[in-house]
Amino acid sequence: MFIVICLLFSCSNSDEKIPENILSENTFESILKEIHLAEATFELHKTKGMGKAKNELANSYQNIYSEYAISEEEFKLTLEYYSNHPEKLEKIYDKVLEELIKERTTLNP
Repeated sequence: MFIVICLLFSCSNSDEKIPENILSENTFESILKEIHLAEATFELHKTKGMGKAKNELANSYQNIYSEYAISEEEFKLTLEYYSNHPEKLEKIYDKVLEELIKERTTLNP
Protein backbone atom coordinates (compact mmCIF):
# COMPACT_ATOMS: atom_id res chain seq x y z
CA MET A 1 0.00 0.00 0.00
CA PHE A 2 2.38 2.70 1.17
CA ILE A 3 5.08 1.37 -1.11
CA VAL A 4 3.08 2.08 -4.23
CA ILE A 5 2.58 5.66 -3.03
CA CYS A 6 6.35 6.02 -2.75
CA LEU A 7 6.94 5.35 -6.44
CA LEU A 8 8.12 8.85 -7.27
CA PHE A 9 9.81 9.50 -10.54
CA SER A 10 12.89 11.67 -10.99
CA CYS A 11 15.94 11.83 -13.23
CA SER A 12 19.23 10.35 -12.12
CA ASN A 13 22.39 8.67 -13.32
CA SER A 14 21.89 4.88 -13.43
CA ASP A 15 25.64 4.32 -12.92
CA GLU A 16 25.55 6.09 -9.56
CA LYS A 17 27.07 4.06 -6.74
CA ILE A 18 24.59 2.99 -4.07
CA PRO A 19 25.40 4.67 -0.74
CA GLU A 20 26.72 2.48 2.06
CA ASN A 21 23.63 2.90 4.28
CA ILE A 22 21.26 1.73 1.51
CA LEU A 23 20.31 -1.93 1.08
CA SER A 24 21.50 -3.70 -2.06
CA GLU A 25 19.04 -4.19 -4.89
CA ASN A 26 18.90 -7.95 -4.27
CA THR A 27 18.22 -7.58 -0.56
CA PHE A 28 15.66 -4.84 -1.12
CA GLU A 29 13.96 -7.01 -3.75
CA SER A 30 13.58 -9.86 -1.25
CA ILE A 31 12.25 -7.55 1.43
CA LEU A 32 9.75 -5.91 -0.93
CA LYS A 33 8.48 -9.31 -2.00
CA GLU A 34 7.85 -10.32 1.60
CA ILE A 35 6.23 -6.98 2.41
CA HIS A 36 3.87 -7.25 -0.54
CA LEU A 37 2.90 -10.77 0.54
CA ALA A 38 2.28 -9.48 4.09
CA GLU A 39 0.15 -6.63 2.73
CA ALA A 40 -1.83 -9.06 0.55
CA THR A 41 -2.49 -11.18 3.65
CA PHE A 42 -3.63 -8.02 5.47
CA GLU A 43 -6.08 -7.26 2.65
CA LEU A 44 -7.53 -10.77 2.94
CA HIS A 45 -7.78 -10.69 6.75
CA LYS A 46 -9.07 -7.16 7.27
CA THR A 47 -12.63 -8.24 6.50
CA LYS A 48 -12.48 -10.50 9.57
CA GLY A 49 -11.44 -7.66 11.86
CA MET A 50 -9.43 -4.56 11.10
CA GLY A 51 -7.71 -4.36 14.49
CA LYS A 52 -6.43 -7.90 14.37
CA ALA A 53 -5.37 -7.55 10.72
CA LYS A 54 -3.42 -4.35 11.49
CA ASN A 55 -1.64 -6.06 14.38
CA GLU A 56 -0.74 -9.01 12.16
CA LEU A 57 0.60 -6.65 9.51
CA ALA A 58 2.68 -4.73 12.07
CA ASN A 59 4.05 -8.04 13.37
CA SER A 60 4.83 -9.13 9.82
CA TYR A 61 6.80 -5.94 9.20
CA GLN A 62 8.79 -6.44 12.40
CA ASN A 63 9.47 -10.10 11.52
CA ILE A 64 10.71 -9.09 8.07
CA TYR A 65 12.96 -6.39 9.53
CA SER A 66 14.31 -8.88 12.07
CA GLU A 67 14.90 -11.55 9.43
CA TYR A 68 17.02 -9.15 7.40
CA ALA A 69 18.58 -7.51 10.49
CA ILE A 70 17.43 -4.03 9.50
CA SER A 71 15.42 -1.30 11.16
CA GLU A 72 12.27 0.33 9.87
CA GLU A 73 14.34 3.49 9.37
CA GLU A 74 16.84 1.61 7.15
CA PHE A 75 13.95 0.25 5.11
CA LYS A 76 12.43 3.72 4.72
CA LEU A 77 15.77 5.26 3.73
CA THR A 78 16.28 2.53 1.16
CA LEU A 79 12.75 2.96 -0.19
CA GLU A 80 13.30 6.70 -0.47
CA TYR A 81 16.64 6.19 -2.24
CA TYR A 82 15.21 3.80 -4.84
CA SER A 83 12.08 5.97 -5.26
CA ASN A 84 14.43 8.77 -6.26
CA HIS A 85 16.11 6.40 -8.76
CA PRO A 86 13.09 5.09 -10.70
CA GLU A 87 15.10 3.07 -13.20
CA LYS A 88 16.57 1.04 -10.33
CA LEU A 89 13.20 0.72 -8.59
CA GLU A 90 11.54 -0.43 -11.79
CA LYS A 91 14.21 -3.10 -12.23
CA ILE A 92 13.68 -4.26 -8.64
CA TYR A 93 9.91 -4.40 -9.04
CA ASP A 94 10.25 -6.32 -12.31
CA LYS A 95 12.19 -8.97 -10.39
CA VAL A 96 9.70 -8.95 -7.50
CA LEU A 97 6.81 -9.45 -9.91
CA GLU A 98 8.70 -12.22 -11.71
CA GLU A 99 9.31 -14.02 -8.39
CA LEU A 100 5.68 -13.67 -7.30
CA ILE A 101 4.46 -15.03 -10.63
CA LYS A 102 6.89 -17.96 -10.33
CA GLU A 103 5.60 -18.74 -6.84
CA ARG A 104 1.99 -18.52 -7.97
CA THR A 105 2.71 -20.88 -10.85
CA THR A 106 4.34 -23.35 -8.45
CA LEU A 107 1.33 -23.21 -6.10
CA ASN A 108 -1.28 -23.38 -8.91
CA PRO A 109 0.14 -25.62 -11.66
